[in-house]
Amino acid sequence: MTEQAQNHVLAEAIEWHLRLREGGAAADWEAFVLWLEADPERSAAYDEVSRADADLGPAAFPSVAANDDWAEDVPVRSRRRFGTAARAFAALAACLILAFVALPWLGPGMDRYEVATAAGQRRDVPLGDGSMAALNGATRLILDRANPRFAELAAGEATFTIRHDSADPFEVVAGDHRIHDVGTTFNLVHDGDRVVVEVIEGEVQYHRREAAISLTAGQMLAVREEGGRPLLGRRDPGAMAGWRHGQLSFREVPLDIVARDLARSLGAEILVDPGIAALPFTGSVRIAGGAETVLTGFAATLGMEARREGNAWRIGPRSRAPR
Repeated sequence: MTEQAQNHVLAEAIEWHLRLREGGAAADWEAFVLWLEADPERSAAYDEVSRADADLGPAAFPSVAANDDWAEDVPVRSRRRFGTAARAFAALAACLILAFVALPWLGPGMDRYEVATAAGQRRDVPLGDGSMAALNGATRLILDRANPRFAELAAGEATFTIRHDSADPFEVVAGDHRIHDVGTTFNLVHDGDRVVVEVIEGEVQYHRREAAISLTAGQMLAVREEGGRPLLGRRDPGAMAGWRHGQLSFREVPLDIVARDLARSLGAEILVDPGIAALPFTGSVRIAGGAETVLTGFAATLGMEARREGNAWRIGPRSRAPR
């Protein structure tokens, strides 16, 4: 996991810890469980934050705990209430200090916050300026309360429908890639080191360091995160963001990437045998009927098989029948 990704996870853990300190509503706990289940790294980060909070006590603040002069004229009950409040304040302060020291990307006022989906879950998110983001499964979108014309796709896939404002272009960031709208609907994938932009309507400007590329409806761009050269192509706009219509289309896409795209929509962990992971696939896959139906049918079209391995599915060569 990259340092930036670790920072995001730690920031989420701090936010959840602060939200649930006083018990939280039932909906908060349900959302918290979904957040934990989406990534094993999150549980470790949350435990780390909780331990840091629990370890804070009077010893961590000797100027308060050891100063007995002020306490002589204060009733015992009041001192107890003050001590409890002081410890709670200390824990809160430590979490906030941790956030600012470890997570400078949050910026002043901690205006940025995250909206996320679990694998197989979808969510429509109003962006506050009349624009909209539709999130596919296993997606993390960071928004800014102070700037409704900004979003960061930290991971996953989302379709953006942007209200155009020539005086204030909407910006979406994915790693070190930036997309500015010129009045448009576009689909964006940020999956590991892969970024894919598909323009469904209108036009976008893609920026990365010195590169600036204009994309219009029907055009797509694919690029690797580290040092990759942007590759341009064309697709039927009706086939773009196929996850929203129940059908994913691919052209010469390696099977391991196809599996990751399917996993987002199906909510299942999908493994591909290393020997076939790089094989290119061209075709369409209907994503209706559940993981078993989709994956067994998909594997059959490849002359392969999909088999269960614990909680995951593995696509690979057919097993030889016993003699």
